[in-house]
Amino acid sequence: MEIHDALKFAGGLLALVLFVPLLVDVYRRGGAGQSFATWILWAALDTILATSIYLQRGNFLIVLGFAIGGCLMALLLLWKRRARWGRFETGVLLLVFGCLAAWKYSGPRGAIVAATGGICLAGVPGLVTLWKNPDRHVAKIWAGYALANAAAFFGGSAMTLEERFAPGAFVIYSLLLVAAGWRKNRHENVTCELKKTD
Repeated sequence: MEIHDALKFAGGLLALVLFVPLLVDVYRRGGAGQSFATWILWAALDTILATSIYLQRGNFLIVLGFAIGGCLMALLLLWKRRARWGRFETGVLLLVFGCLAAWKYSGPRGAIVAATGGICLAGVPGLVTLWKNPDRHVAKIWAGYALANAAAFFGGSAMTLEERFAPGAFVIYSLLLVAAGWRKNRHENVTCELKKTD
């Protein structure tokens, strides 16, 4: 097995393994800091993207890991009754549909760009949810996803859309989620200040 193949496999496997602590966390804490809208949209778009990249013989394992894990997360959040959908989520869904239209009419290479863009847009509700309810445990898991995506990026055998675009974009997005989850919660700051004054 070549180094590129080993990195692709490691990235895809790590992406899938990192869903275990997320799933356990949702099961134990009821899905705090998670967005059902994000996970259901990610599951659908990751499936489309993995299929597109696979058909072009590209670097699809990382996205396949996300598709499987996304389906599991969406089902668990639904089971835990965390399926909330409002105007904001509907607006994001419309943007995702725009990306899917571009995917349908743009050809294979444009499909990768459109589906990757759609996945990043579909993650906005989750980013907002994590920003409002920072959780360092979840941020650490997203740091692991940044590592998995970096492995997949360097596993690409050429600097092409099929090999490196999706993992490269996902590294950046994962780091945004790390930043959102790592920051201190405003409520925690108020509680600390009250304790200091007592």
